[in-house]
Amino acid sequence: MPAAVRLSHVRITGSAALARRPLGRDAPDQHPRVANSNESKSAHMAKLGTSVGLLATIFCLSAGAQTVNVMILSQAGAETILQAAKESAQQRNAPSAIAVVDAAGDLLAFQRMDGVRPASVDLAIEKARTAARLQRPTAEIEDNINKGRTAFVTAHIVALQGGMPIRVNGEVVGAVGIAGLSKETDTEIANTAAAAPNPSPKTPQHK
Repeated sequence: MPAAVRLSHVRITGSAALARRPLGRDAPDQHPRVANSNESKSAHMAKLGTSVGLLATIFCLSAGAQTVNVMILSQAGAETILQAAKESAQQRNAPSAIAVVDAAGDLLAFQRMDGVRPASVDLAIEKARTAARLQRPTAEIEDNINKGRTAFVTAHIVALQGGMPIRVNGEVVGAVGIAGLSKETDTEIANTAAAAPNPSPKTPQHK
């Protein structure tokens, strides 16, 4: 298992078992018949009680526990991506704010390089969060808006280039957000950083 990702077991609800128990059918007769003249009426009431008992049931859900393997971006992996982004920014002479988040958009690693504008801090984090939660590059979202899909504007997300999902075996495990010199440079740095882990994790064999 590479340091970039780790496998976690998530407990989920499995198929439910259904149990039924009729009410009234097997209940002892606490009011025995006392006269032959009431026999017909008692028999009718007994049949009615049986019918009601057959219709009334108690459903007991017994949830079976199951587990699934979920890949999660590790702290070491986040630091690797952060370092790759920093080196890419330095090569381009483009000081940047760099944010790495997990698949839920929660911050794992961050760095603000010297010379970065104060506003770039929040932009980098929000770019990463958008890319992670929508599981697509923010450049794609910005392009959709420019082509007329203005509904994204009301979604309260940062739809600016520079956010890129981090994928492992096709599964999004996090994202990186870059805010610095220009949108083109931000995207280039994000692409380089998102490709940094390149792990090939395998599911561990359970004994």
